[in-house]
Amino acid sequence: MDYGAKYIRWAPFAAVNPEPPKKLPSYGAAVSVGSLNKVSDNPTFNEAKGYGDNVLKVHVIKFKESPIAVEVTEIPRETMSAISGAEIEKGEHKNMWFGDNDKTPYGGLGFYVNMLLDDTRDVCMGVFYPKVKAMLQGVEYNTNGENITLSTGKLQFTAASCSIGKWRCYSDYFDSEEEAQAWVDGMFDGTSTDIGKDQAEPASAPVRISGKAGTV
Repeated sequence: MDYGAKYIRWAPFAAVNPEPPKKLPSYGAAVSVGSLNKVSDNPTFNEAKGYGDNVLKVHVIKFKESPIAVEVTEIPRETMSAISGAEIEKGEHKNMWFGDNDKTPYGGLGFYVNMLLDDTRDVCMGVFYPKVKAMLQGVEYNTNGENITLSTGKLQFTAASCSIGKWRCYSDYFDSEEEAQAWVDGMFDGTSTDIGKDQAEPASAPVRISGKAGTV
């Protein structure tokens, strides 16, 4: 059972060769999305059924996309600008402007969760979405009246399959949060996955020739 979630990071696709074949996307520098409050994904699938002789003969289910709702205590302004394409003024004023032609970039999204396993182990597990695009959500602003309402920063991402046909990754279990955090960081630079790495050729099995051991 999971009981916590931390360290949510986002990085844009690299400007050059962002989706190389047979590899995860290449990313720019990762940034914090904020102090994580909640993440919810909801994958959707395309489905088709074919019947013959009054029975189901073919049932095809293909992943389509997955909305990902993210809530944090506060979204850093620089992160909001990078994720949404909104522009922050560079002069004396630092106003952030949201325009009708803002270009939302593709990127990767990762975080880790705290889990209690059935064998009582307290572990961490990383979660990574290799290809996401954000869409801003509406905001509700509350006055301070008889009750205080705390509002979280909300972002809606959509996860899609990347060039290797994958849309989400779960890590192995880690005994410490430091290991889980390193795994999240390593997904952005490729050090936390074997996908795309050249595998060493397996050694030839020894064979016996005229009673002597040899190799082929």
